[in-house]
Amino acid sequence: MHSQPFRVDRQGVKRPPHSFVGTALALALVSSACSVHLPRIPNARPTIPPLPQTSILFDDQGRFITALHADQNRTLVPIGDIATVLRSAVIAIEDQRFYEHRGIDFKAIARAAVQNVKQGRIAQGGSTITEQLIKNTITGSERTLRRKIRDAVLAHQLEQRYSKDQILDLYLNTVYFGQGSYGIDAAAHTYFSVSPRALTLSQAALLAGLISSPARYDPVFHPEAALARRNQVLDRMRTLRIIDPVIYGTAASSPITLDLHREGRYPAPHFVDYVKQWFLSNPQFGATPEDRYNALFEGGLRIYTTIDLKLQQLAEDAVNGILSYRNDPSGGMTVIDPNTGSIRAMVGGRDYFGKSKIAKLNLATGGATGRQAGSSFKPFALVTALEQGISPLAVYEAPSHIDLRLPRGYSPSFWPVSNYDGEGGGRMTLEQATIKSINTVYAQLILQEGSSNVVDTAHRMGITSQLRAFPSAVLGTNEVNTLEMASAFGTLATLGKHVPPISVWRITDAGGRVVYQANPQPAQVVNPGVAWTTVQILEKVVKQGTGTEANFGRPAAGKTGTAEHWTNAWFVGFIPQLVGAVWVGFPQGQIPMSRPRFRLEHVLGGTWPTEIWHAFMVKATRGMAVQDWKRPQFGFLSIPIYVRQWCLPNAWTLPTDIQEVTFYDGTQPTERCSRPSGPQLVALPSVVGLPEARARQTLQSFGFQVTLVEQPGNGPAGTVLSQDPSAGSLQMQGSMVKLVVTSAPPSPSPSPWPTPSGSPTPSPTPSLIIVPNVVGLTQAEAVSQLTADGFYVSVKTQWQCQPHGKCKAKPGYVWQQSPPGGAYGAPGSTVVLWVNPIK
Repeated sequence: MHSQPFRVDRQGVKRPPHSFVGTALALALVSSACSVHLPRIPNARPTIPPLPQTSILFDDQGRFITALHADQNRTLVPIGDIATVLRSAVIAIEDQRFYEHRGIDFKAIARAAVQNVKQGRIAQGGSTITEQLIKNTITGSERTLRRKIRDAVLAHQLEQRYSKDQILDLYLNTVYFGQGSYGIDAAAHTYFSVSPRALTLSQAALLAGLISSPARYDPVFHPEAALARRNQVLDRMRTLRIIDPVIYGTAASSPITLDLHREGRYPAPHFVDYVKQWFLSNPQFGATPEDRYNALFEGGLRIYTTIDLKLQQLAEDAVNGILSYRNDPSGGMTVIDPNTGSIRAMVGGRDYFGKSKIAKLNLATGGATGRQAGSSFKPFALVTALEQGISPLAVYEAPSHIDLRLPRGYSPSFWPVSNYDGEGGGRMTLEQATIKSINTVYAQLILQEGSSNVVDTAHRMGITSQLRAFPSAVLGTNEVNTLEMASAFGTLATLGKHVPPISVWRITDAGGRVVYQANPQPAQVVNPGVAWTTVQILEKVVKQGTGTEANFGRPAAGKTGTAEHWTNAWFVGFIPQLVGAVWVGFPQGQIPMSRPRFRLEHVLGGTWPTEIWHAFMVKATRGMAVQDWKRPQFGFLSIPIYVRQWCLPNAWTLPTDIQEVTFYDGTQPTERCSRPSGPQLVALPSVVGLPEARARQTLQSFGFQVTLVEQPGNGPAGTVLSQDPSAGSLQMQGSMVKLVVTSAPPSPSPSPWPTPSGSPTPSPTPSLIIVPNVVGLTQAEAVSQLTADGFYVSVKTQWQCQPHGKCKAKPGYVWQQSPPGGAYGAPGSTVVLWVNPIK
């Protein structure tokens, strides 16, 4: 029975059988060949477009980590790096006259057409390697006569622009070999884990045989078909005398031996994800997200990261070794070189490649929102305090529980604060409170220094998460992650210099051109003296405080942290060369880590987190030089400060608002206060009984002008007898105050008559007495002492500063008096007291 001249497709359309297509194409091309020139496509200049290429990530030593690609896994290699036997095998099976034709092999077309007509199907193809390259890169795989003719025309034109080796090179880097491998480099690594240069004859023949049908001849799923096809390629090479019969026999009789390289597990997977996100969010690598995606997954980039795979393994071992039980919480850890900012290790969870829904959640970067830092946030408050002139030896009440009045605007107005497990009691220095992590002291501290200032310090040192400037921030209620905590504590490790964390040192394109080079620039963000003092205190945390489990026998500093209800546990520790931040908790939510759920009574920062840090550091520092922090050059400076605004007083600042504060030189305020911006009504101080010079200085310090009137009187010359306006009255700064002072007394003339014996001696005029200093006493104590000495007392209730915690204002205590203690005053004169309100 003769075959039908037409076939009917699924849509009911009559189409010629494949044999007729082949015959028609052959006739069309043969007809074209008979012409003087092949027809040219108008404005057609066939150029092979850039091919998608696989990008590769390397560690800090240039060792392969993983490949990044989209749909096509491809790495371009020059033809000189491809084994000659592979080139020969491909030419033998795909286009044996490749070096003879000009893009179109008319003999092959005619031969294929005859065979196809005889067999009634497509038994042979007549496409040259050049035509296949055109199809793969320009025209696509549409099965039409029109496309085939276009392939032929463009192939002929392409051969006028490219050399044969260039075409073969492009072809071998373009063709699909199956198993997701595009190009010969990906194929050689996928099937045999070797480079294209190292392929053997048997391997080359197998790969060449895959080109016509990668799925049919896939050696993984169809080994018998792959073996037959490989031997077919070897037979063609023997026929063409590329190989001799002996070599053919040896190769054809050998089994197919695969060494599959499957893309799957690779080291530091959470870090790899971090690098991807860093690249895709960086406008430096493309104006749009699509541009950056194409550059990363199709650009053939070589990305040299900062990760140290040895330290990475040690970090993973430390986390998994301590958190070894099935029901243990998860851990996140980031290790940074504080001097360069380079990320050396990043543990983001238990098993990135596991089946858990949260396996790929990077706990080192906080997962979705970050986690509460607990007391590991306190060093930012300590740095702020030292910068504000608060001494580490400043003494605070340290009860186990305290209720603190919050500044105006907060609701509720009281803040109840407790220490862990009832610790505390008595009074202790700021340094002691840091070592023991006393919450009640640090709660007082943040009210004194201002929560916004603490948050600003944290951001300056390296915290990038958004922080709420609440008083509770000092107790770690804000969410942070191990990456930024390691970066921020690195600022202390370098004695005040901060380098933002970097994950990539250098990126080159497929041609080796550098497209990115990291250039870390340390910035001095904390005064060296402040940083050094903070480090000395945090060293004691490790030696004798809450972080003793981290002590491993060399200079180290750090801070523990435990969130409320034991839901998060932290330790951030450092030596001069490395910083490690460890978090332990449950990524699923704020789950308390305590018995009976766990084998520990409570998971604190001083338990598993410090143990993880210790286990890592012991091994990470083997062979590393022991270093300590060298005391930098720094001094101290005492200057008057307007305590309400923490700036330099201006002409209208009241002396009662000025306090002399000692700073680390370089941290003192340098800006003059902008407020008060002009004269204000103030209570006129009493200067009666003071020497004229001191009285003038006192009044001028309050912003008043002074005029003097002399008159005879008792007491030393120049003593103020009276003032107008009177003390305590409200007067506008800049106004005039008249002082009446004693003039020099006349020399007494001798009496011509002696005093009769037994006559009473004239009573002397009452003399001036010293005003006692009552600053620092309670109001009752001060009034009692002054009245006992014969003075009248006027009390003004006013806070020493706002917020009043900033200047350690004590409710009910005297913080200013006029005349000041030590001045002379007449009995019966008035002493004005400024007293903090009683809460």
